[in-house]
Amino acid sequence: MGTHGWAYPFEQYSWETIDVFLGGMADRYAEFQHMSDIVTSVVASGRTGALAACTSMHDLIVVATPIPEPPYGVVAVRAPGSLREPADGMVRIEHHAVTGHDEVIERPVADAVPLFWRFMIEKFGVGPGPR
Repeated sequence: MGTHGWAYPFEQYSWETIDVFLGGMADRYAEFQHMSDIVTSVVASGRTGALAACTSMHDLIVVATPIPEPPYGVVAVRAPGSLREPADGMVRIEHHAVTGHDEVIERPVADAVPLFWRFMIEKFGVGPGPR
């Protein structure tokens, strides 16, 4: 029987580790800057305890905490070079739901951080906190 959502145990990395990794990628390849900006916004928001993250290749995979047992819904921010690569100049964010009612949105990279937080609010009830 097939299942929807993420079917694997979640291997959480610290947001700070991901920030260094994707920041390094952005330093070498400008097309990764929006990925780094998303992670930097999570660290700056103080919401790292409410969201768990890992990377798969260069994609950013996020789930709300506490991390549930599989299967569970995840949000994936697809990186340049991903198997589900966004178009040039675009960010692609996907919600993979346990219900199978997945959502995929592509927008210009200038919208990456607000779009990421929209997904966090809608899918996990986690906002960026006071600004």
